[in-house]
Amino acid sequence: MATSPNMTMSNSSHSLLRSQVYDHLRKELKEGYLKPGMFISISQIMKPLGLSRTPLRDALLQLQSEGFVTFLPQRGIRINKLSQQDIEDLYEMLGALDSRVLLAVFPRIGKSELKRMKKANQQMMEYMSDASFNRYWDLNTTFHNSYLNLSSNKPILRNINIIRQRLFEFGKKDWGKKMREMNYNEHLTMIRHFEEGIAVEAADYMRDVHCIINY
Repeated sequence: MATSPNMTMSNSSHSLLRSQVYDHLRKELKEGYLKPGMFISISQIMKPLGLSRTPLRDALLQLQSEGFVTFLPQRGIRINKLSQQDIEDLYEMLGALDSRVLLAVFPRIGKSELKRMKKANQQMMEYMSDASFNRYWDLNTTFHNSYLNLSSNKPILRNINIIRQRLFEFGKKDWGKKMREMNYNEHLTMIRHFEEGIAVEAADYMRDVHCIINY
């Protein structure tokens, strides 16, 4: 069945609006306006945004598929909390996926990527207080994206990004100074593995040390 130009435009506009609503909701989650354990309704979000129900529901369904929210019949939409088991499972997934990408892109990690990693890791030392959590994890993301972005495997990168956001942006934010210093030192070990050209050791370290819960 052929699609009319008007129908194509309508579908495109709907997709754009849904994407904008999705980005808005993700920002609300990240900044803590929508907190884990909170119940919300579509009507509650619709009114201040002046949106129709369909794009908002589509954006929320996408968030549900990614694990951020859950639709509960007759109760509304719950912002998901992460249990200790959830955290352990997500770290295990992150270690498996990240180490696989690292192995694939290792030959392409060059001086510019190493320079970016070193700079981000050093700047992280300036944000050791709890009040600087978001900036700290933005730099942590920059560190890891320095090599992850060398991959063209979009599905695996998307899953890594979602896991990282659930753990570090919308999950527990109780990493104290000791844990942040440990993270900094583990990054130094990874950089050394990169500089020495030992790919398997770097991937093993990522999976079995860096992505293991130490608190």
